[in-house]
Amino acid sequence: MSHYRIKIEERNNGEKLYIPQVCQLKIVGTWLKKRQELVWYNIIGDGELTMALSETSTAKYKTEEYALKIIENHKNVDVIREGNKIKSTTYKMID
Repeated sequence: MSHYRIKIEERNNGEKLYIPQVCQLKIVGTWLKKRQELVWYNIIGDGELTMALSETSTAKYKTEEYALKIIENHKNVDVIREGNKIKSTTYKMID
């Protein structure tokens, strides 16, 4: 399950910019010693389609509603991805 948030940056002139983010589990380390980290990724999209997730690049939006739209579209991508996973495999023998 992913967690979502909107990062709000306020400029000195009072303008606010909104950055949609998603938190995902990341496993790091060597094969001898691994650890888990929760990493917040910036969701980069155009409102209709999620283009990418990035720790360093950001896409800033003028309204909170538009940032929420980006998050909702990203959630739909997760639902579609989950629906496309293989639940089980069976074989039919042919004589």
